[in-house]
Amino acid sequence: MENRELLNILRLILLGAAVAVGGLFFSDMFGHFLNGLSYEIAVVLGMGMYLCILLVLCTGLILSRLNKKEEKGKGEEDKAGVTEGKE
Repeated sequence: MENRELLNILRLILLGAAVAVGGLFFSDMFGHFLNGLSYEIAVVLGMGMYLCILLVLCTGLILSRLNKKEEKGKGEEDKAGVTEGKE
């Protein structure tokens, strides 16, 4: 059981590192894409844009998982015959 947890943590760490490197590449490409601005300002703008996209994506993933757990919990209560307010 502990091996599975350690592998899951390692997988999440590697995924986080890949997301961070992806953000660096995105901001660098955005810096070259907006050639009317200075490079530094364009990179900062690109990093902000990347963080906004990442925030929306992660929020959507978290909310979808919470909804799945909530629906699963309701299904288990229905199977067990649990009713609210009746004693």
